[in-house]
Amino acid sequence: MEDLNTKGQTAVSDDTPAHAARHQDRIARQFDWRYTLVALGYCVAVTAIFYQTAWSMVAIWWRSETFVHGFLIVPIVSWLIWARRDQLAVVRPSPEYRVVILLVAAGLFWLFGYLMQALVIQQLAFVALIVSGLWLILGSTVVWTIAFPLAFLFLAVPVGEGLIPALMEFTASFTVSLLKLTGIPVYREGMFFSLPSGNWSVVEGCSGVRYLIASFTLGCLFAYLTYRSLLKRLIFLGASIVVPIVANGFRAYMIVMIGHVSDMKLATGVDHLIYGWVFFGLVMFILFGVGSIWRDPDPDRVMLDSNATLHAENGVAKGYAPFSVGALALVTAFIWPLTAYVVEHQQTVTAVAPLAAPAGRDDWMAIGEQWQWRPVVKGADGEMQQFYRRGDNASEYGHTVGVYIGQFLAQDQGKELINSQNVFVVQKSPHWRLASEDKVLVTLKGKAVEVDRAVVKGSGVHLMVLRWYRLGDDYTANPYLAKLRSGLAKLTFARQDSAYITVALAVEDDPSQSLDSLQDFIEAMLPALEGSLDRVVGATGG
Repeated sequence: MEDLNTKGQTAVSDDTPAHAARHQDRIARQFDWRYTLVALGYCVAVTAIFYQTAWSMVAIWWRSETFVHGFLIVPIVSWLIWARRDQLAVVRPSPEYRVVILLVAAGLFWLFGYLMQALVIQQLAFVALIVSGLWLILGSTVVWTIAFPLAFLFLAVPVGEGLIPALMEFTASFTVSLLKLTGIPVYREGMFFSLPSGNWSVVEGCSGVRYLIASFTLGCLFAYLTYRSLLKRLIFLGASIVVPIVANGFRAYMIVMIGHVSDMKLATGVDHLIYGWVFFGLVMFILFGVGSIWRDPDPDRVMLDSNATLHAENGVAKGYAPFSVGALALVTAFIWPLTAYVVEHQQTVTAVAPLAAPAGRDDWMAIGEQWQWRPVVKGADGEMQQFYRRGDNASEYGHTVGVYIGQFLAQDQGKELINSQNVFVVQKSPHWRLASEDKVLVTLKGKAVEVDRAVVKGSGVHLMVLRWYRLGDDYTANPYLAKLRSGLAKLTFARQDSAYITVALAVEDDPSQSLDSLQDFIEAMLPALEGSLDRVVGATGG
């Protein structure tokens, strides 16, 4: 009986907190920290190799209030990983060589982004290079333990501006609908709408993209720290997307109402922004407060099973395995900027003749300037604007077409065919406004192509404008396809020149007749316009 009690006491003493702490500490000391040093060294080295991409992210964080949260992402990720240190201490780093495939894919993705001058693709690929490199070095078990912090790192990429047009459209429609429900007469034209008390417009700052990005970033962190259920996390993430979009619509409506009832004395200046951020802060407080109601209890400390203990005690790597796999990751990453250097330093296209407007053709003859509108195009190597009229009747203003071409010999940063700054009309232009924008089919070189159509209004003239892009001797109006083709042209050493083309016609009573007139002009003059572009680069055309 005494022996039994002694054994029982020994069993109890082996399970004391002090013994568990000693056991945990002994296992932690067995962890091969060389992998940690190699992983940190890899992150620093990749950041140095891709310093231009890394700096482009920091520059956007610095200048844009929408993405200033990017400065906090790396500290938050570091803290989240540190919080998992107990779990990391009992897992064995083991290189996962199959991830080399993902590392190569991330590098190729970066190369395409670089050749297409698409910063967001380069930045996403840069983060993917870091994450996949860490996966290769540390192995699946370690990476799975810190999966969320590594995924959260992607939120450092300043992405989301592509949502602005759709968010602006939603905000304008939502606001106008609520105004009508309130009984206030309102006239809308594009992003502009008029009330009896004054005029309003929805600009980029009203889109709510700042609120959406901030809400989603905070929502990801909150869901991870608050819930253990995947379903709860997904529901809260959905709420963190939907709530700020709808809330921004109400915010815009309230701003307009404040201005309306105050006879435009309030909510038209700095207080406009103050009201918006105060309202957003209140909405976020309510969202997180409601989300906290279903908070899951903190999970118990992870207990070691026998397999984990065995791996931790006997899994110390021998020889130079951590350093060799780190070298493999670095070499694989370094291939891509080296390839980019070789491709970029191929023989560049040079202009052999200036871009000149062609003479009239068929019934169309060249005339002097008829209106002052032209699209905003940044960084073009050559520009041309010319007006043409069909027939001899000078009063036929409705049959006057204005052509603008901006030609790019080769695309570099700041000299890009596809750029968010290349637009029909700049926001808050004192002379012109974009009334509507959609897509329409036209025939280019015998092929039906969907092009952009816009109605641009100014003092005394309303223009129907068609826009498309020429890449080499092919056409598209899809900006993503244009980016892809420009990148492929560089990679395959094909023809790289491109052009931004618009044709504009004063809108008549029947828009379909205006479109028919533009189609007639395109069929008559497009061969001559192509010839002008081809002569600049010494090409024979297609």
